[in-house]
Amino acid sequence: MSKKKKIRTRKTRFKSFTFKLSLRQYKSLKNFSEIEGTTPLKVIKERISDCIEEYSDEQIGKEAVAKNQLSLFKETSPKDQQLKMFK
Repeated sequence: MSKKKKIRTRKTRFKSFTFKLSLRQYKSLKNFSEIEGTTPLKVIKERISDCIEEYSDEQIGKEAVAKNQLSLFKETSPKDQQLKMFK
């Protein structure tokens, strides 16, 4: 009989995130979750899911350009490009 290879699984890493709610906000969240039949954490995760799922690999800000890099060809707006065609 051949030996079966053991499939290595990667451990999922979780990060904790804490924030504070006022008493009124907490009661509102608790009431809403009871009405919907879920937990307050599931309500929060559902509300922010589109923000945290879509942008995991995006980089924010300017592109990193070295100090000694020349910028010979600047990008022009479509309006300026059209004006250059008729000159």
